[in-house]
Amino acid sequence: MNLVLFLLSWTPVLLLVVLAVGFRRPALDLSIYGTLFAFGLVAWGFDTPVATTLWAGLDGVLTTLPFVFIIFAGILLSSLLMTTGSLGRIVDWFMGGVRNGFHRHLLITLGMGNFLAGAGVIPEPVVAPMLRATGVGPSGAAALSIVGYAGLMTLEMAGIFVTILSLITGIPHGELGMAVAWLSLPAVLIMAVCIPIFLPRPFPGPRQWLLVVFCGLVLGLAALGVVTWLSVSISGMVAGLVVILVLVLIGNRSLDMRNGILRDLSPFLLLMAVLTLLNTVPFLKEWTYERLVVQVHVIPVHTITFRPLFSAYIYLFLAFFFSVRLFRVRGEVLRGVFRSGWQKGWRASVAMGLFGAMGQIIAFSGYGPGFERLTEVHNVPWVMAQGLAAYTGTLYPLFVPLLGWVGTFLTGYGVASLMLFGQLQIQTAGILGISAAWLASGLAVGASLGSISSPFKIALATPMCGAMGREGEILSATIPLGVGASFLIGLVLLIVV
Repeated sequence: MNLVLFLLSWTPVLLLVVLAVGFRRPALDLSIYGTLFAFGLVAWGFDTPVATTLWAGLDGVLTTLPFVFIIFAGILLSSLLMTTGSLGRIVDWFMGGVRNGFHRHLLITLGMGNFLAGAGVIPEPVVAPMLRATGVGPSGAAALSIVGYAGLMTLEMAGIFVTILSLITGIPHGELGMAVAWLSLPAVLIMAVCIPIFLPRPFPGPRQWLLVVFCGLVLGLAALGVVTWLSVSISGMVAGLVVILVLVLIGNRSLDMRNGILRDLSPFLLLMAVLTLLNTVPFLKEWTYERLVVQVHVIPVHTITFRPLFSAYIYLFLAFFFSVRLFRVRGEVLRGVFRSGWQKGWRASVAMGLFGAMGQIIAFSGYGPGFERLTEVHNVPWVMAQGLAAYTGTLYPLFVPLLGWVGTFLTGYGVASLMLFGQLQIQTAGILGISAAWLASGLAVGASLGSISSPFKIALATPMCGAMGREGEILSATIPLGVGASFLIGLVLLIVV
């Protein structure tokens, strides 16, 4: 293993960490500097043709288009619901069903966040503005919209992460699901304990800390139970719902369905109902996920697949226009919502596209002209992973979740992290004589934890709650938390295997 190339492979991570933590630069700056640096590193440090690097970057921009649409749709919907007062009334309704504001924050962060993520809905556009409306600060609302579901994310999005990991590694789906569910339990507890860090002061007392741990334990055990007796695909959704019900029962109150609350909830109910049906009704999922697709080839080794009727952005736009009619928003008020959406969304959209470009430039480093041949020793992820395995030896399991964290940190996608490093876990497990299923699960859980530290993910959340330009401030807190959580999961993995 070439030590110089191994050290160079980590420089994009170091650059983003320094800019985010040391200089607290906003997402747009991070995306510009990160993409330019990645381009230079790959083209000259890893001997990748300039044309290949440019095409890989374009592939990354197009790959992120669904997320750009989600940003605009989520901003429009949240702006409209705040303008009409609907979001405030929903928050007051939640307050009536739980004991106090702290319980309400947990209900939205752990309950709503995981229910939405489990149903395949990207939570940030819904959870971040809800938390902001409850009195959580802009930066805290953006961070918590990710922290709340990051520990369980491997089991969410209708179980797609476990399915993809099974396809990549060849490990049976059920075996992976169980290993991921067990390893997600400590990850959920770690993320739950982090929640009070981002809430308004004063800091919670001992009883509130115990409640946080209890809710995290309920969430993790509920997901584990569903994976054991039912299915991975619904585990996150059911676990989130269980947390909501538990907090309402603890509050000894009932959620009053009068006073027009159903009208205020109807955009979210519409969104949840449609996406739940798409993920749970077999023929609907087959048509929207497998048949009604558009495929684009920018580079020959990667197919960009758009699933417009399966993706959340279509239904976020639907919920927005439904809300316009429902609340009779017209004229200057509606034009103001569109203006606000553009002002909040364009920077985040540009940053999103550039982060996508940076991720694909790194992922496809080492390819020759026309993408006809891959030189593995010039591929950044290969060098990073092989070097880590070579230099850590029997301690390698300790660093596997960190490898997953790095993949998500650089690319913004948990799935990309699995695709970059998944197969390596099979090879390394054979060399070390340990369980490949546990190594692959450690990678996946680390990739999920990477969400809280990903500039890509943070850029998705900040426009929804008035935190634009504060991405560096948020990342200065979430990067150390993500790295620390990854090492804790690595310690658990080291003990288990």
